[in-house]
Amino acid sequence: MNKMSVKALWLLLVCSFVAGCSTPAVQSHEYLLMDAGLKSTQPQSTRRISVQLMPIVVANYLAGNEIVLVTKQGDVHRSQSNLWAETLSPQLTRLTQQRLEKTLPNITWFGGQRLPSYAIALLNIEVDDFYADLEGIVHISGRWQMISANGELSASNTFYVQSELTSDGYSTMVQTLSASWFDKVIDPMAKEMAKVFHP
Repeated sequence: MNKMSVKALWLLLVCSFVAGCSTPAVQSHEYLLMDAGLKSTQPQSTRRISVQLMPIVVANYLAGNEIVLVTKQGDVHRSQSNLWAETLSPQLTRLTQQRLEKTLPNITWFGGQRLPSYAIALLNIEVDDFYADLEGIVHISGRWQMISANGELSASNTFYVQSELTSDGYSTMVQTLSASWFDKVIDPMAKEMAKVFHP
């Protein structure tokens, strides 16, 4: 390769680098679910038992970092610039355990940490929907089951929640999803568990 072609190649690489640097990067916004009502949660009385909260399972289309919008026709729109700072499953699992620990304090809750040697009850939660539609309605649905330490079904139910967004924007959407999850899914679930495990 002669000196001229080496110079031309070098110039081309420099120009490509400069052009790449000058192209504005798309700024992304990241969001986390927040439990705004955790401090004001009222504890409910139960007998003393131990429960392992299994990792919350979300539908595959919700498993990425993109915040999802879904049309009534089932078209899925994934935002490339509005993202979850942490995928949904670990967020929901961690925050749900915090809320249940506060709401049902007589129950010893186990998450990902090492489990005791004795048998404990299991709480399974599956989430089918966790999104807003283009009409400004939040949708959350799924099911939960409490399995006793003996392997029997102690309690179970499905949930389907719709909440209207009070304003436009991803921040409002995330806040509405958070409030709906804790107030309309987890709190009713805790009340049912309190009845099952009453002192």
